[in-house]
Amino acid sequence: MKAFAALAALLAVATANPVATEPRNATQVELDKRDTEIVYLLNCKNVIACCPPLAETDSSRIAYYSASGSANGGNPPSGNNVCTVSGNSYTTWESNSPGCTFPTNVRFVTHIDADAQSRPNYSWAGWGTNGFKNFNCYKDNGHQLYRTDATESSTSCNSIYYCVPQ
Repeated sequence: MKAFAALAALLAVATANPVATEPRNATQVELDKRDTEIVYLLNCKNVIACCPPLAETDSSRIAYYSASGSANGGNPPSGNNVCTVSGNSYTTWESNSPGCTFPTNVRFVTHIDADAQSRPNYSWAGWGTNGFKNFNCYKDNGHQLYRTDATESSTSCNSIYYCVPQ
């Protein structure tokens, strides 16, 4: 009887349909395997819904994750691992070497090529540094990295570029 149950379970596994998932590209797979630190250059939409009229503001932020896998699933970075580059508008990442200082007093500065937005997603776009090490930066696909919701406000941040250690 146990052999029959084991055979039935094995047959069920062997004939099951695979669950459809979105394929990952080579860069994402490489990052997942290394699970290295990663820095995201973000454009965020901030919505305040507490008081009429509804208020929306744009901002640009830099988010640091000590392990790239911790950014998966829409997890926002901890409070010490995000800083604001521009609080009232989107910054132009491709000019003037934008950067910001984290609450830990570490400053991250980027150097994104002027034509980086015209390149294919996941292609090299420039570099960044935190004063301790240098990072290669790549154009991202603009996906929502994370969203935070509070009682009367929400913030949605999309990845424009991501940077990994050289």
